[in-house]
Amino acid sequence: MGADSLRAAWGYRDLLRHLVLRDLRHKYKGSSLGFVWSLLHPLLMAAVYAVAFRFLGANGIAHFPVFLLSGLLPWMFFSAALSGAVGSIADNSALVRKVAFPRLILPLAAVASQLVQFLLMYTVIVPLLVAFGVGASPALAALIPLILLQVLFTAGLALVLATAYVYARDTRHLLEVGLQVWFWMTPIVYSAALLPLPPLVTQVLRWNPMAHFITGYQNIVVNHAAPTLLAFALLTLVAVGTAAAGWLVFARYQRRFAELI
Repeated sequence: MGADSLRAAWGYRDLLRHLVLRDLRHKYKGSSLGFVWSLLHPLLMAAVYAVAFRFLGANGIAHFPVFLLSGLLPWMFFSAALSGAVGSIADNSALVRKVAFPRLILPLAAVASQLVQFLLMYTVIVPLLVAFGVGASPALAALIPLILLQVLFTAGLALVLATAYVYARDTRHLLEVGLQVWFWMTPIVYSAALLPLPPLVTQVLRWNPMAHFITGYQNIVVNHAAPTLLAFALLTLVAVGTAAAGWLVFARYQRRFAELI
């Protein structure tokens, strides 16, 4: 059943593309700057964090603006994808009730639309590498598998959250709070190696998949160091396992979606 459903979802890839384009058009509808806002937003956020942390003397990280943005953009993709996917089934109740198509398409479209924006936004890293004298390196090629693994990990969580929201509408509120806590439990605006963290926080970071993803981005961009084969193997295990678990949960409970929404 699972393989058949996945093949059916692939047959509806045109619908997936349509939903992604619809989301992108809706986001920038009526905006004079359009996609430029997607570039300005992370740049302004990075500037605020950079000024604040430099003023407080709380970093000491080399090339801090590049370090910050290289990790902040993947986090923004992750956070926005989950926030968009959580209500993707319930918020499209008319479509789910009246049209026959693989329901899997809806949360995946939410992830895919954010992925497109993330890939375009990450291009701002290139001029920053030049502006701050960081330079490029062959390690940048490791961004491709790292992004693919993060997409798998995010998609698995998106399927679980979309399912949970159909059954429990508090899921969206819990996600908002959870993402705020998760953000500070991930070394985005700080380096775990430079802070005297309590043992409990160190353990949380060790078991936090996003901490390893974000650190991977930062090391590739700033330190010109690709993750080791072991690190990639562990991230692959986590990403594939999360995607498989998400699909199993979604497939198990999707039968009642039309009834509950």
